[in-house]
Amino acid sequence: MYQDFLKLTQDSLKPVMQLAENNTALAVNLMKSQSEKTVELLESNLAHLNALVEVKDVNKAIQLQQKYVETLGEKLVTASKENAAAVETAMSEAGKLFEGSLAEVQAQAKKTVEKLEKEMSKVTKKNAA
Repeated sequence: MYQDFLKLTQDSLKPVMQLAENNTALAVNLMKSQSEKTVELLESNLAHLNALVEVKDVNKAIQLQQKYVETLGEKLVTASKENAAAVETAMSEAGKLFEGSLAEVQAQAKKTVEKLEKEMSKVTKKNAA
């Protein structure tokens, strides 16, 4: 009987453990992405400043600045889309995890209750005799 409860508990925790693993993987991927994007941003800022220092013509400097801002905006939008896609994928996986697990847990609980009822009826019959 105790084994049944233990198994039921372990089985019901599997989706939670999988969700925790998925969330950890998501967090690691987002931190890695953020770190890479930060390095890329700092390097591009430095390269842009070096290019601006060398330019003597104001119009050329303005063009460089405009191009840099456009490129920076595109990079930020791309990074945001990548992060949003990663979060959306993780949410979808979480939904799939719990979609089927609730029915499984209910079925297992029903089986356990049926076993308990059988055991209790045996004990009751034994005590009545």
